[in-house]
Formats: sequence, structure tokens, C-alpha cells
Amino acid sequence: MSIGVFRYSALGDIAAAIPVLRAFRKKPLILTSPLGHALLKNEFDDFVILQNKSPFEVARFIYTLKKRQLELFIDLQNNDRSRFIRFFFKSIDNSGVSFEQNVTHIFYDIAKKSNLVEPLDYSFTKKEPTYIVLNTGSSSKWVSKRLPVHKWREFSQILTDRFGLPFILTGDESEREYVEEIAKNIVGKKEVVAGKTTIQDLKKILREAYLVVSTDSAPMHIAAVQKTPTIGLFGATNWIVSAPFGPWSVALWDKKRFARPPAKNLQIVGDYYEGINLQEGLQKLASYL
Repeated sequence: MSIGVFRYSALGDIAAAIPVLRAFRKKPLILTSPLGHALLKNEFDDFVILQNKSPFEVARFIYTLKKRQLELFIDLQNNDRSRFIRFFFKSIDNSGVSFEQNVTHIFYDIAKKSNLVEPLDYSFTKKEPTYIVLNTGSSSKWVSKRLPVHKWREFSQILTDRFGLPFILTGDESEREYVEEIAKNIVGKKEVVAGKTTIQDLKKILREAYLVVSTDSAPMHIAAVQKTPTIGLFGATNWIVSAPFGPWSVALWDKKRFARPPAKNLQIVGDYYEGINLQEGLQKLASYL
């Protein structure tokens, strides 16, 4: 059976889908964006890429899938565009799936309806003590996800005292100035690679790290799905749905400020992170470090 799995955006959600894509008994046809292809191309071979969102490109995409004789369209995007595309195919969507769980498990519950997937892989091998990644940034749209500089200094002191490993600070070109400011204010040996990496470079850095401490972002998900112990830092966004994947990962938030996740993600910058306790996360991940 010819199966296509569709996730166009965002990069973090495409990353969160990786354990599900790996769980198919037969590698599926990956239906994604150019950015998704850049992330997944080292693990999967067969792609149909939706180059952009224009009506002409959507029509070309559907024609290509028809030509490929696609038999089942598994929709992990579930928006108006993907609903239009799947109208032309036998499909599986998110109907009946609980959204009160981690995004990877949401995707898995959708895929599971095909009866074509194995259980998710939770095997784990401890990492070599190489370096710790601090992914401190966020896109300009989500500045509310960024922690104050003094929290990163606090975290760097705890991590240096505990592990004595160097730091690599990641981010894209738009985040470089902010990341460099963080680097100036933290303790320990550090290297800033923000704006200097391709997606595959970043994927490798995160895979080979001993530990990743990250804002709610694509790098957080990329690290976790590669079984790197990951601490995700939350406040402005929902830590139930967006938590990093796997028992080697943990979501932290300020428990004094938030009794539950915000009903809607918060784009307004606020005092969301002051009470986050990194030691709590390290304790929860002790058996993986």
C-alpha cells in the first residue's frame, strides 16, 4: 500500500512527528515543506514536497500524489489546506484523538488508526559527556518564550558546578544578537553557533549533546526525538501539548505562577519564568545522565 504522511509546518511539529514516522513498518512517503525536507532528508528517502501554499502549487501537489497512486493520506497537519488535499484521497485525520497529551502522542494516535505502525521506540543509550546545548532563543514572533538573562546565568552556574562541560549556544540568524548577549553573561566555556548552522548541522549538534536545555522551540523537539536528555522551559506556551518527547525529557515551568498551562499561548512578554527550578529537571532526568 502506498502511504503518505503529511506535515507541512512548523519545524518543531515536524520534528515531533519523527518518532511516529520511524514507527511505520514500511517507510512512508513523506509529504512536507522544503523546511521539513531539510530536517528529514537524512532519515527518509521518499518525499513529495509542497513548495509553497499557493493554489497552483497545491494543485500540482495533488496531481503528483495522484500520479504516484497514493492510496492513503495520513494527515498530521489537519488545517484547511490539508483537509482540501485529503478530499481527493482515502485519508486518516485527527477525529477522536485526545489533545490533552504530548504532540508526538497526538500524531501517533492519528497514525495508529492506519494499523500500520509499531509501538513508539523508547529504548535509550546514555550519551557521552561531550557538551551541553543551551538553546536560549525564539523567533521574533515568540519573544515571550525567552527567559531573562539572569536565569540563564543561574542555570549555567548549576550546570557547570554539576557537570563541568562546555556550552554550545544555538539559534538562527535572527536570534544571534540575543544569544550572544546571553553568552556574555553566563559562566563556563561556551561557543555561539547561532546563525552559523544548517538544519542538518543543528540536528547533529543536538544529537551529540550530553544534555539540552531549551525554550519551547524546534531545537527542543529535534533534541528530544534524537533521545538526547532534554529540559524544556515553559511559561508562555502549553507544556502538556508541547512537552519534549520521551522519558529522557522533562518540561519545567514556574509552579508558583501557573497552576495549569495558559488556555491560549501568550505572545505578550511577561514574568513567566522566574520560579523555574532547573535542579528539579536534573533530578527527574538523573537516570538518563
